[in-house]
Amino acid sequence: MATTKYTLTCTGTGGSASQSATITVSATPLPSVSINALPASVASGGGSTITWSSTNVTACAASGAWSGSQPVSGTHNTGALTANATYTLTCTGPGGSATQSATVSISTGASPPPPTALACTGASGPLTLKVAAVRDTGISPFLVFFDATGTTDSSLSGNTTAFQDVTYTWNFGDSNASGTGTWANGANPGHNSRNTATGGVAAHLYVTPGVDTAYTVTVTARDGTNTASCQLGVTAHDPAGSNGFAGTNTTCVSASGTPVAGSGGCPAGAAVLNSASESAVINTSLNGKQILFKCGDTFSGSASVGGTKFSIGAYGGCQGTSTNRPIMHGPLTIGTGTATDGRIADLDFESTGSYAISAGYPSAGNLNGPMTLYNLMSNGNSTSYYWSQGTQWGLIDSVQTGEQNIGTYVNYGENNCVNGSALLNCGGTPAFANINYQALLGNSFDGTGAPTGSSGIEVVRISACRMCVIENNTSKNGNNIGATLKLHNGNTYNTSATWIGQYTEFVMLSDNAFGGTSGAQLVETAPQNGVTDERLRNIVVERNSFTAMTGNGRQILVSAVNATLRDNVFNGTHANPTWGIQVAQRGIEPVPQGVEIYNNTCYGGQNCAGFNGTNFAAAGTNSFAKNNMFYNTAGGTTISNAGSGNAISNNSVSPSSNPGFINGSGSFSLISDFKPTANYAGGVGVPVMYDALGAPRSPTWDLGALDP
Repeated sequence: MATTKYTLTCTGTGGSASQSATITVSATPLPSVSINALPASVASGGGSTITWSSTNVTACAASGAWSGSQPVSGTHNTGALTANATYTLTCTGPGGSATQSATVSISTGASPPPPTALACTGASGPLTLKVAAVRDTGISPFLVFFDATGTTDSSLSGNTTAFQDVTYTWNFGDSNASGTGTWANGANPGHNSRNTATGGVAAHLYVTPGVDTAYTVTVTARDGTNTASCQLGVTAHDPAGSNGFAGTNTTCVSASGTPVAGSGGCPAGAAVLNSASESAVINTSLNGKQILFKCGDTFSGSASVGGTKFSIGAYGGCQGTSTNRPIMHGPLTIGTGTATDGRIADLDFESTGSYAISAGYPSAGNLNGPMTLYNLMSNGNSTSYYWSQGTQWGLIDSVQTGEQNIGTYVNYGENNCVNGSALLNCGGTPAFANINYQALLGNSFDGTGAPTGSSGIEVVRISACRMCVIENNTSKNGNNIGATLKLHNGNTYNTSATWIGQYTEFVMLSDNAFGGTSGAQLVETAPQNGVTDERLRNIVVERNSFTAMTGNGRQILVSAVNATLRDNVFNGTHANPTWGIQVAQRGIEPVPQGVEIYNNTCYGGQNCAGFNGTNFAAAGTNSFAKNNMFYNTAGGTTISNAGSGNAISNNSVSPSSNPGFINGSGSFSLISDFKPTANYAGGVGVPVMYDALGAPRSPTWDLGALDP
């Protein structure tokens, strides 16, 4: 602000006179824009991440190699590029406009080597990004977990955490088939890219095109004002190459004749075997070996497998598809007590008489994992995929249909102490079983056929988990007591009330579709009952669709500390749930607090969300609910608040107002069906920059999961 005084003095025969005038000029701050590309040069077919920030602006518009409105800060994944591309951003504010550009060029010479570090960091103001790849090399199909839980942000206040309130976006740098397609299941099937993800933990499966392949992984963190990025490097090895199972380390097995190495998909130099018996082919010491079964053939007999490095899969053209896979009529047991580093892929387990794949308890000090289960079918089995305790386990692109017991059971051995103690911190020697890094990605789980009875039969149950990713799955039809997903934190002796000191924590639950039949909870992130002290924290539930259930209850029960539920859709029209979201203390665990409920859409006759202890011990406290939109077709309230210290604001005031959802599917079965045609403004700024379909939020916030 500048002030200038002007004085005029006039003189005549009678003397002189003076007058003054003061002019104050208020300077409107000029806008500024910063934009960059990381990396700025890529090989043809590679991709980059555009990152930008601005000050003194209210809106930004893209031009050049991109278009449309953009948030005032953010990231954009370019996808595969084959020519130089310039990304221009013009941002306007009260003081005018500013324009900046970033160019990604296609390198004409040898491509620069990708980064090779297992960890990377980035910083911007109070935001410090810390990222690690849990491992950086492995044999295809290669599952990698990425961990940003060490990120800190000193600008966060109150009882929130960086895991909840920093937005993380990942570009896995995968231009092969495992990265260029979309997920077939979940809340947004056919649209969500396999090459990107969000959240403080992430996982990606790399499938090589037949050669050892290096990938550059870019992660970007934003807190709404500051943006930080860094890059990691990972390499997936060709299973037929020198780093895999070259020569006779691979055996091709056919039930319809003796295979010919180098022909029909059997790798050159491989050993060959004519057999229809699983048990005769697979043994418990498959160290450094690969077994490939012929596509379309049928095999029988139970088998057990283990080893420090092994693969079991298929040859003959069915790999990565859902047709003509080898049919296995016997269960497969993964041996215990060793660090396995195994892959099981491209098999169809039909009517085995028990389970499809199972792994029992590891011995003290040893681990089951890493283990990748990819492109499997389990049909007509009592159970499907079971493991007692594991680290770096993943189930990807697989199917479960029909069950007589829990369908998929992750870490059923629960949260044990290595020394067998059931006391807090393992009796003073806090050595917990390693239950870190589990992934369920792109699967179809259907519990149809589970019998009714006195106990719950869940479609998917996770008894203990740390740094876990549950994304782009469809899970439906528990029995009349069981949930479609049960996430809890069981302790050593199952019914003991003592908490031993290790949380279920750092879990991303995103882009899934939950529906069909269930018991009182369609989904639960809570203790398994009211008498065990099971503790959960730092859980993000975003962009999921919750549809139907068979009786009164809640579509998700939350009894976790520092949980965030955002950009979800709760459809209660198919039955009569009491709640979309209920936040409550189930029994003796700590009362949930630091819970954030925002940008969700509720549709139907249930109560949308509530900090409410009805049927449980107490209501959630010291939490907030904002920007939730509720279209009430039969009764209920938007937000019920029976807890103390909760901030409730900027939610639907008149739930009877029809937002005019698009309903493109005609059945309200996709999350995209809940995009309102009316502009439901009235929201307030919250810690996320994108809606449920990935569209940037504008500076004016709307209610609900999707922007009009």
